[in-house]
Amino acid sequence: MSSLHSADFALRISLDGCQRTSSSPSGNTLTELPFGQSERPTNSFDTLVLFSKNIPAPFAFPSTLQVEQPRQLMSGYKLALAVISLAILLVMSALDTTIVATTYVPIGNKLNSLDSAEWIVNSYLIAMTAFQPLYGSASDLFGRVETTIFAILVFLFGSILCAVSTTMPMLIGSRAVQGIGGGGLMAMALIIVADIMNERERSKYVGVFSGAFGIAAAIGPIIGGAIVERTKWQVVFWINVPLCVMALAMVVFVLRIPRPHGLLTEKTKRIDAVGALLFVAGVVMLLLGLSWGGRGYAWTSALVICMLAFGLVVLGLFAVYEYKVPEVPLVPIRLLKTRNVALASVCSLLFGFAINGAIMFIPQWAQIVKRASPIVSGAYLAPYCVGMIVSSIVCGLLVNRTGRCREFIIGGAALMLLGNGLLIMLGVDGGLGKVIGFLLICGLGMGACVHTISLLGQASVGGKHMAAATSTFLLFRSLGMVLAVSVLSNIIQNVLLNEAANIVGQSPVLASSVAKILKDQTLLYSSDPPHQFVDAFISAYSKALHMGFIALTAFTGLYFILSLGFKHTELKTVLKKTIDV
Repeated sequence: MSSLHSADFALRISLDGCQRTSSSPSGNTLTELPFGQSERPTNSFDTLVLFSKNIPAPFAFPSTLQVEQPRQLMSGYKLALAVISLAILLVMSALDTTIVATTYVPIGNKLNSLDSAEWIVNSYLIAMTAFQPLYGSASDLFGRVETTIFAILVFLFGSILCAVSTTMPMLIGSRAVQGIGGGGLMAMALIIVADIMNERERSKYVGVFSGAFGIAAAIGPIIGGAIVERTKWQVVFWINVPLCVMALAMVVFVLRIPRPHGLLTEKTKRIDAVGALLFVAGVVMLLLGLSWGGRGYAWTSALVICMLAFGLVVLGLFAVYEYKVPEVPLVPIRLLKTRNVALASVCSLLFGFAINGAIMFIPQWAQIVKRASPIVSGAYLAPYCVGMIVSSIVCGLLVNRTGRCREFIIGGAALMLLGNGLLIMLGVDGGLGKVIGFLLICGLGMGACVHTISLLGQASVGGKHMAAATSTFLLFRSLGMVLAVSVLSNIIQNVLLNEAANIVGQSPVLASSVAKILKDQTLLYSSDPPHQFVDAFISAYSKALHMGFIALTAFTGLYFILSLGFKHTELKTVLKKTIDV
């Protein structure tokens, strides 16, 4: 062994299914690698990995070693159609996340329930967050295509329920159903792309996915604003029906992905039902506590404290259970011991917080401070999304060429920190040029990070953990998006209430106007309140948003600091085995 060390020779053998025969029962092809080749050896799901240099001739090793590699599942036009079908899934998920940014207030007015209108957003995000990790585990057991079809059908059913809703409670419940399916759309798109492409190729197409996501995010608020201004709000949800039908047809007829082996009865026994119950219960209680706190209930109220406390306790029990008990864990807790996986999870949470803050509150700033219509307020996000589209495509190509993600994550985080920091400067007199420039910087940073975080995390795990790891990263991102709405809304609302109290203190005659506008801010321009009150309220709202953007910048700064801790992991050019067939 000492002579081996002196020759600077290292040999590592992956024991996960390494085969040395000339054929494979799974149908995988075998290639021969000359022993001691100068090129960097492959490192796939069950390959024999070699790192060698300057190997002395006297060593009596065989001249060739057989290495098993999985076949490329798709190529050519079939791969192109598969990419299009997956992009449609991402577009549907992104569209329903952003289209409500300019519609939930008008819908609340139409249903005479403005005080609970924000739950049109919250119920979708909470359900999406709670059920997203289940899709990774389910697809490992029952198959990618079958699980994707289930997600599309649930999303379609939820969209129809939303469109026919006649009361706010019915709409909120329907949005929760829609969120259960919506979480699966994004999760399955990113899981399947890992099945059909190696890491290098994936980075290129992930840039395309990010572009599609950005386009949907850009047009969502504009479409939503146009719908509520020109036609019935129900159309916001009816437009999902043709998209779902198209996606369903393409998934059924285009995607050809092997099913996991095993009988249905065996797979059913391996379902982590206890883990799923603990996780959904814990996440829902935690997010309900965060959503109720400061809005409807005081943070010190027994209900909010119990929700937060029980949610954390149940999630703690879930973590212990997942670590010790299930054969196929819902969330692979052991993977969090890996540095990049842990960082990718936490950074995904902070990234979700950073992006959703701008998406949710820039349209509000435009409508109230700049007196923009819903359509125009949605268009304010166009620079943000243009920057994201350009950056994601360019970064995807560069990652494909270099095989590196870390530098793009750090650079994107720095741009997001700069852009969100500049948003603090927006005020009553914020010009269009400032808004375009600030949001363009934010978008460029977002595009560089939107999928490179999960890509680096995926590169740090084995193929059999790919689906679970991907779902985990998306879980944390969705959790961050919910936290952004909750935390920033509370900050803005509390500052606004203090400023409104100052207005009433200076002019008691405005007390009734203040109460009405706080309940329905669309009355600010439609009910013709006193001119001095309009100016005072706009100034108050601008100050409230100013504090919200400061908090947003603080969270983005934490994201940037943590991104520096990522360890470089080179993206491989060999497909990993992600399905046990």
